[in-house]
Amino acid sequence: MQLVAGGNIALVSETVEILIKTSVSTQIELDLTAYLLAQSTQKVRGDQDMIFYGQAQTPNQSVVLVQSTSNDPYLTQLKINTALLDPEIQKVTLCATINEPNNFSRISPIHMELLSGSQIIANAVVETQAKTEKALILAEVYKHNDKWKFRFINQGFNGGLKPLAENFGVVIEETQSNIPPTPTPTPTPTPTPTKSSLNLSKIKLDKNNSRINLTKKGTGFGKILVNLNWNKSAPKSESFFQKLTRSNSIDLDLGAMVQLKDGSIDLVQPLGNRFGHFEQVPYIKLDADDRTGASINGENLYINGNQWDRIERIVIYAYIYEGAAQWAATDGVVTIRLPDQPEIEVRLTEGNQLTTCAIVELKNINGEIQANREVRYFKDQQFLDKFYRFGFRWTQGSKD
Repeated sequence: MQLVAGGNIALVSETVEILIKTSVSTQIELDLTAYLLAQSTQKVRGDQDMIFYGQAQTPNQSVVLVQSTSNDPYLTQLKINTALLDPEIQKVTLCATINEPNNFSRISPIHMELLSGSQIIANAVVETQAKTEKALILAEVYKHNDKWKFRFINQGFNGGLKPLAENFGVVIEETQSNIPPTPTPTPTPTPTPTKSSLNLSKIKLDKNNSRINLTKKGTGFGKILVNLNWNKSAPKSESFFQKLTRSNSIDLDLGAMVQLKDGSIDLVQPLGNRFGHFEQVPYIKLDADDRTGASINGENLYINGNQWDRIERIVIYAYIYEGAAQWAATDGVVTIRLPDQPEIEVRLTEGNQLTTCAIVELKNINGEIQANREVRYFKDQQFLDKFYRFGFRWTQGSKD
């Protein structure tokens, strides 16, 4: 079914996916956000009801945002399980924002697909050529007469992410920005939290900005997520890595070398089935091994930030288990997300034929986390180990 603005369709399944497709130049950042709105106020109840790049899911995974790591094509999913939504939540609104000084006329039309199971049940297109706004309200999943429905909205909104979030009742931390407030629709008066810890900023570590220090907010840093993702835009007949190498065995893996305060060292990586531990030494756990690159979630590594005082340093790296590829062509990106902290992003913008890349080093500097962009390439993990002076003893390993 092709929907026009205002068109809706009943949902027959508790679980649905909204797939967003477009094409964006490398100078433009397109971000999706979702807002869980209470029936009584049509506003969020607090920070926990906003889903964005720095907070990609609700605690019970009723709403999960899987953000794109590639601009061309740009592919992002919003997954909603209506059965898991709090009964007070009667609507989930999906929006898109674009970075200054750009607007939506700078990107290709946005194609939306609504999936129930693996079946596409509705399509919609946002024609962007004449849109001068920096934010769009795309669609909503809402409850009507005790049944859930999907509506295509396609409504422009002046201003970027901050005024859009505030329109839905989110209280944002004040920053040093000198940008004057942008007029927004007058909201219905509603009580708002007196304090917000939500941070909408994103820090990109590159050659010109290669270091950032993060300070604890409370007793620890909480659960730290390190995500590795890369381009998965190849046609079904041939994978992205097959195009690069004409090989069926390409496997990009995430790993970490850690040194604790007591001088001990440990290694976390799929090779050798060293998946680590979260609640005990080395306080790092590899969630899964995406051997094919088919998972849109990529690979995830979790660091126990509440044990940061016991950790001296961590080097996060990626390696190609089999085959060879141009690193820059993978459009690889590592994203580090900490509770109540800016999201940190490191892209693999350079590359060569060496199989191992040290991406970022996390150092304990007087209890703070100092994140240093590395993006250094080595023949294998043993050479990386030698450069960073961990001192592991290496033997041939396998993931089988």
